[in-house]
Amino acid sequence: MADQQFKEPYNILHFLGLVAVLLIPTAPATLTWIKILTQ
Repeated sequence: MADQQFKEPYNILHFLGLVAVLLIPTAPATLTWIKILTQ
């Protein structure tokens, strides 16, 4: 039971970290597209 309680938050944190790492490089591109589209 202790393993299950530990794995769940760890998997959530690992998933959120993975999403953050994947989104960080796309942030400048997203901002650039927003600037292009709003002109």
